[in-house]
Amino acid sequence: MKTRDNIYREEASSLVRTLKNYHAITYEQALLLFPKKPDTMKTLIRSLVKQKRIYFDEEKNLLCDRPESADHPDYGLIAAFWVLLDFKKAIVYHINGDFPIKIHFFSQDETYEIIHIPLEQEGLINHVLAVPSKDHTNRIVVLEEESQATLVQIPHVIAFCLVSQDGAVSYYRKGKQHG
Repeated sequence: MKTRDNIYREEASSLVRTLKNYHAITYEQALLLFPKKPDTMKTLIRSLVKQKRIYFDEEKNLLCDRPESADHPDYGLIAAFWVLLDFKKAIVYHINGDFPIKIHFFSQDETYEIIHIPLEQEGLINHVLAVPSKDHTNRIVVLEEESQATLVQIPHVIAFCLVSQDGAVSYYRKGKQHG
């Protein structure tokens, strides 16, 4: 039987590991990592902040692995994390990626990359990702504006999306909205 301390320890470990990997996520994203226990997570977050195992920048609403992570947060990564949360139930494993990939994640039989493309960086990303991967990784592309989709010419894109400030994700195929 799991004791309360064991449950907290697992959740605390998971949250700290997530922050070490991604450096900064929003407070709401942290709560959504454990959607069945929002009150427990709020208490746990307060405790971890008090212990200085994580940091909370209230002004930016960011939970961070260290105070410096709040100085220059990667908002493209934060947007990609919202997309990741949409797939949470199917995810087996996820990890931070290397430029230009923000997040890699794996479901049962498929591999995915979440790529964020800032405005006017479409050409650079096209160049960097021009060669198809050998393992046919599915790519989800986070855009700043829907019009960018026509400028993106990279292989294996299964969807484009826009992410609002509050974390709502709207999916698109070139020219079509998919809610």
